[in-house]
Amino acid sequence: MTPDVAIPRGLQAVALLVVVAFLAWVLRLVRSQRLTLRDSLVWVVTTLVAAVFVVFPHLLLAVTGPLGIQVPSNAILGAAVLYLAVNVLVNTVASSVNAARVRRLSQECALLRAELERLRGGPGPEAGP
Repeated sequence: MTPDVAIPRGLQAVALLVVVAFLAWVLRLVRSQRLTLRDSLVWVVTTLVAAVFVVFPHLLLAVTGPLGIQVPSNAILGAAVLYLAVNVLVNTVASSVNAARVRRLSQECALLRAELERLRGGPGPEAGP
């Protein structure tokens, strides 16, 4: 292994294969409309960044050296954990917003159903089962 190469060539080839397979999977999900284009943007960009570090591993050394990180794989692990934590937080916020929207729509639907029953002259919500 040469000093300017952070990972062996065989591992580099496997990593590149994994990155390309993941990118193809994300694009397939977008094409089949199981993932929106907006949501896939973060995955595509981070996968392309990972591909750059796989193809040019010396860039990882150039980034981690000035930060005082002695083992570049520690930087990758730290960045992955931080990325996943942020992704979970963003998805939790989106889920909370969607839950509030569903609750509001359910309430509006119940009010509209009660109003429709009242206008039809049928039993209202106060009539019971």
